[in-house]
Amino acid sequence: MFDTVGTFQTDEIISEELFVYECGFEDVKPREPYQYEQIDYYLMHYILEGEGLFFIHDDVHHLQAGDGFVIPPYTDNNYYPIVGNPWSYRWVGFKGTQCERLLSSCGLGNGRYTFRYDKDVQIGNLISSIFTYCNKNKLYAALGELYHVFNILMTEHENSLRYKTSEAEQYVAKALDVIHSQYQHADLTIEDISALVKIERTYLFKLFKQYITLGPKQYLIQHRLNKACELLRKTSFSINEISRLVGFNTLSHFSKTFAAHNNMSPIKYREQFVRRK
Repeated sequence: MFDTVGTFQTDEIISEELFVYECGFEDVKPREPYQYEQIDYYLMHYILEGEGLFFIHDDVHHLQAGDGFVIPPYTDNNYYPIVGNPWSYRWVGFKGTQCERLLSSCGLGNGRYTFRYDKDVQIGNLISSIFTYCNKNKLYAALGELYHVFNILMTEHENSLRYKTSEAEQYVAKALDVIHSQYQHADLTIEDISALVKIERTYLFKLFKQYITLGPKQYLIQHRLNKACELLRKTSFSINEISRLVGFNTLSHFSKTFAAHNNMSPIKYREQFVRRK
């Protein structure tokens, strides 16, 4: 596919949370198996053509086009192409304090080091763009493409979990989606949420108590107050504006509810985060 090898490596840390350390592409020639040296960064491969074997933690994975695998730091591993149909792949190595969290959100780590994405060519193209940007010294653009890769894998993982969840869990997830997307509407009621999820209110209450430990009304109020706290900390909106933005009809109702849950008024809460001169 490539008839060549392309590599890039840098020690420039543009973000402590995540940065591209190396990337490249290769048509891998059949060879005798040998043990790779351990690395001190995460390395992701994505297969475009052909097939091969990936060994990690005494497990062997037969992978082909559309598959990918991740090697964590300081981990024994081995991988090589199948004779007669050797693989071509792209890879990207990355470091940072958020690598483990990001991979976990993709369903990777804790014994799972392979993934499959064959619905389109996005991941292959994105890693190609990472390589192109890196060679032009556009490291922030390359990092953006890496985040895009993670976003695709996260979405796929979330979708797979949704299919595996029980019907009851799916009802709760749908109700949470409604609350998270419509909490700012003061006229949103539990009856509305039940209707959108297509279950009875009493059953919704039972499921929330089972899975969330709060009733749906309590959860809605708590979510609104959490959003209010965020706005009080991070914005200069007035208290009245914030009350409206998070779905309260009146300032008095907002202030009373906020104080009951946080043991202080919204003004006192905000004062904790105001820099003193």
